[in-house]
Amino acid sequence: MNGSNPFHIAGGSPEPRFSGRPVDEVDPGVPALERVEKMVSSSDVFLFMKGVPEQPQCGFSANSIASLETLGAPYCTFDVLSDESIREAAKQYAGWPTFPQLWVRGELVGGNDIMMEMLSSGELETVVRGASS
Repeated sequence: MNGSNPFHIAGGSPEPRFSGRPVDEVDPGVPALERVEKMVSSSDVFLFMKGVPEQPQCGFSANSIASLETLGAPYCTFDVLSDESIREAAKQYAGWPTFPQLWVRGELVGGNDIMMEMLSSGELETVVRGASS
């Protein structure tokens, strides 16, 4: 893991750059669970979050984005606040009641607390970099 500060809080570039990319909503005529499955499989590293990488809407989502940015691997996101049906379907699909939810190669890794534990042990870097190679 590099020691860079993805948000440049203490100096550096005033314009943070994000390697995350929000995905566009897939066909709203498709059932929500199927749309969730398509989103999860659309990227090796996928994060259901509140807000977008440039403007997270909760501290847990902000922490999760900062962790992924620190690792520098590409990832995609979806703002669960933008679609109630996707928010509920993602909970059902994952069997996980909260957000953010990190998915790697179609497998649920977990939420922010699990990401933070994995980041501190170095495991998150191994999992995420393995997905993006």
